[in-house]
Amino acid sequence: MLNKRAQKAFHLAEKGTPAILFTGSENVRYLTGFSGSEGSLLLTRRGGFFLTDGRYTVQAKNQVKAFKVITFREKWKALGRLIEKLKVPAVAYESNHLTLTFFDALKKEAQKTALIPLEDRMDRLRVLKQRDEISALKKAAKIAAKSLKAVFPLIVPGVSEIDIASELEYRMRKNGGESLAFPTIVASGHRSALPHGTATDKKIEKGDFVTIDYGTVYNGYASDETCTVVVGKATQKQLRVYDTVKKAHDRALKKIRPGISFKKIDLAARNHIEKKGFGKYFNHGTGHGVGLCVHEYPVVSFRSQDVVEPGMVFTIEPGIYLPGWGGVRIEDTVLVKKTGIELITKTDKTLKCVGQ
Repeated sequence: MLNKRAQKAFHLAEKGTPAILFTGSENVRYLTGFSGSEGSLLLTRRGGFFLTDGRYTVQAKNQVKAFKVITFREKWKALGRLIEKLKVPAVAYESNHLTLTFFDALKKEAQKTALIPLEDRMDRLRVLKQRDEISALKKAAKIAAKSLKAVFPLIVPGVSEIDIASELEYRMRKNGGESLAFPTIVASGHRSALPHGTATDKKIEKGDFVTIDYGTVYNGYASDETCTVVVGKATQKQLRVYDTVKKAHDRALKKIRPGISFKKIDLAARNHIEKKGFGKYFNHGTGHGVGLCVHEYPVVSFRSQDVVEPGMVFTIEPGIYLPGWGGVRIEDTVLVKKTGIELITKTDKTLKCVGQ
């Protein structure tokens, strides 16, 4: 008997799909509990088979309880033999996780079986978070926020971006984070106009905006938050830009409720920024899902056709990026409930003046 998560996978697949092959690490972990780096899951409607190599046999037997564990020497030969033994006429696979090389190898080993791409259907498998997932997401965010709070006093003129990033990463690990959710962004001065300005040896200067986009991982689940601070006293222009982004961020948060479209949430932020004359300087979506992967379904975009459901977790992160001058991004991660939202990230987003 398949568990609820495995049953949901078949519900998302094409009607009548006899088997599904999972090779993406996030969905494999979600379905099996396995946290290692080499594992595949072949699901049939009657049960499942977890395949890994000899490095992870003991770990797999400890973590994978719902499926039979098979240790292989040659991955695709083992999968091919298993598929042929089961006489499965067709196998759907995660096309966004299977390389062409591995696809060709599998096709060679399972010649009698049709291989059907799932495209992005399985992106929705993990979209509604359960209690244990929400607990891990909150813990990751708490670890990250505690670490950033300790780093704020270190943001002073003369300290490099990489020094701040390194200290923040060290503290996230020391406070219980398993790893980085993504490369830490610390971008100061004119570099804060780079949405993905990973830390460099640039020295922070008085008057700089400093954008810090950071996250850690706890029990496999990621945190994601962005804070922008100013070193010293803010100028009128800095106050105007920050206030515009903050109000866009707040307007988007107020829009979130079950049943509303992600397009409307995005436009709540985007329209405000455009009204203030900065429209062309907000050049990315308003948010994205967060879970086992730091960027996952859903997408908060004016192009989205999807609607909000209770149990979803996603970011709200509008920004303004003025080339040669600097930029501001403000990001929180939210949990949607039946009656509203809960902020998973807790850092106050009022403009902080540091290094004084």
